[in-house]
Amino acid sequence: MQKCIRDEIENTINEKSINRESFRECPKTKYKEVINGFYYAFVDYDKYPNIELDYCWLHFRDKLIKIDCISENIGWDCMLAKMKELQSYNPSKRIYLILSQGWVYEGYIDSIIGVLSEIDGLLEDFYITTPQFDKLAAYCNDGECVTLYRK
Repeated sequence: MQKCIRDEIENTINEKSINRESFRECPKTKYKEVINGFYYAFVDYDKYPNIELDYCWLHFRDKLIKIDCISENIGWDCMLAKMKELQSYNPSKRIYLILSQGWVYEGYIDSIIGVLSEIDGLLEDFYITTPQFDKLAAYCNDGECVTLYRK
């Protein structure tokens, strides 16, 4: 199942002719750096020292500032649009999309939203953060919502 979501994303990139400069998989050599940066910025690693992406939203630091929680009930595309609006990611700066299955992507928010809007069911939890790890949108498949945080 882990490779299935990557395949679906790659198919979406190809079918929608998404420019690889605006959205692409991070080089595998950068995965550890991005995942570690994310984990140590947002997860209570004193209590949960083993870096795991599955359900790590259950282990976020208490000191994170929760901005909002947006339910998927308003529709997938509306949820993604509201996430973009409320988190105010800079549209001209690259950010990271980290999937709980372990895949790491980088790109601009509009391209990330464009790809996510085409995904149809293989997507589990995901996290969108800046390279400074100061903002976070955490999607929980179980809760069918995205929660927005700031440090």
